[in-house]
Amino acid sequence: MRNLRVLVAAPASSPRCQADAHRVASRLSRLPGVTALPSRAEMPLIVPAGQGDRAFGADADILYICAHSYPEPRPTCILDTDLADLRSPLTAKALILDTCWGAASTVRRALAAVRPAVLPPLALLAPAGPARFDHHVLFGPLLEALLAGPRTGPWHQRLTAAKTAALTSAELAAHTRRDWARWQIQTVPGTAG
Repeated sequence: MRNLRVLVAAPASSPRCQADAHRVASRLSRLPGVTALPSRAEMPLIVPAGQGDRAFGADADILYICAHSYPEPRPTCILDTDLADLRSPLTAKALILDTCWGAASTVRRALAAVRPAVLPPLALLAPAGPARFDHHVLFGPLLEALLAGPRTGPWHQRLTAAKTAALTSAELAAHTRRDWARWQIQTVPGTAG
């Protein structure tokens, strides 16, 4: 069975997002069966403004992007790149957006526009509204559960099982007062021809 390819990314403009992404990346670097992109030495990928294709267009199974996003008029600006400006196809199987508004309808439409229609729907984990910075503690355990879990089945089911496993782990027992319900799993069918 081949390794799962995982890309962890953060914007060059946010040291806080870079620190959170680095914590997640360091946990993943110890897991067997994982190929870190672009490499273990370069994980996380720090993305300059306007170069979101470097992350969203990566040839990866799983994308974890820690970034900032804001409500209207531009919630589709993630990694300091407007998603409408992306040119590379979104071929990842699962996308975890550790950002506010990551599952807003405008973001889902923008992702669908760069996802080839011939691919299965993208499994997306993100909140539809604002999310506090203290939610970053979920993503290390969640990605570990996802990468160590079953390697078969639809990705939205695999992501759901990983979220459940992470939330019931001893590591997250101290964080029960956080609003984990806002982190929903969506399926995003592609519309790109």
